[in-house]
Amino acid sequence: MNHFDYIDDYDEEIPLHLRDYFMERKIGYIRARILENYGNASCSLLDAGCGTGWHVAALIDAGYDVTGIDASERQIAHARLTHPQCKFICSSMLSLPFPDGSFDVVYAINSLHHLDSPAAQKTALGELRRVTKTGGIIIVHEMNTRNPLIRWYLRFLFPRLKSIDAGNEQWILPSYWEKHYPEVCGPVSYFTFTPDFTPRLLLPFFRMVDRFLESTLLRFWSAHYAVTLRFEKNTL
Repeated sequence: MNHFDYIDDYDEEIPLHLRDYFMERKIGYIRARILENYGNASCSLLDAGCGTGWHVAALIDAGYDVTGIDASERQIAHARLTHPQCKFICSSMLSLPFPDGSFDVVYAINSLHHLDSPAAQKTALGELRRVTKTGGIIIVHEMNTRNPLIRWYLRFLFPRLKSIDAGNEQWILPSYWEKHYPEVCGPVSYFTFTPDFTPRLLLPFFRMVDRFLESTLLRFWSAHYAVTLRFEKNTL
C-alpha cells in the first residue's frame, strides 16, 4: 500500500495560507517557463505526483490542459472529489499509461524524493522524458537539502510532526541536475525561506524576507528549488 494511502487528510498537513503561498511561487515558476518555451500557445501538461490536485486545479484555472497522476488511490479519490473539473489517473511514475510524446510540459513537485531509491528516480525521469514531446520541458521542484538545517528538519523533525514524510525520503541535491543532465539542464532557481509553521499574520513579513534573500548569495540555502530540463532532441 502506498505511504500516502495512510494519510487521513493530506490537505490539513500544511496550513492553508502557507500551502497557497508555496503553490503561488511554484505555479509562478511553471508558468514563466511555459511562456519562455511556448509563448501564449496552448499546451498540454502532466502533473507527476499530483497528490490531491492543488496544482492541477490552479493550472487549469490559468487556462492549461492538465492531467494529474499519483500512485496513491486515496489521494486520487480525494482529488477527484475536490476538483471534479480536472483529469486524474492513479498511476506510478515508474510506468506511465501514456504514449510517447504525449505532453508539452511535464512537472513533478516534491514527488521524486518519495520514490524509494535513486534507481527508481532515474527510471521515473526516463518515463517523464518518454511522455514529453521533443522540444518540450520537464520541470522539477524539490526541497533544498543543501542547507544542513533544512536537511535535519526534514529528516528528523518534520516526519514526527506531519504524516507527509516517513523520514526515509531520497532527497535530490540541486547539483544533481547539472551533474547528470548537463545537456538539457537549465539554471537552478532557489526560492522561499519561510518555515512551514509560519503564522498567517507573519506571512507578509516573510514574503518580503524571501524576496530579499532570494536576491543574495544566501539564496543557495533556500528551502525550495526548481530546475527545468529542455529537450530540443529526443534524449535524456
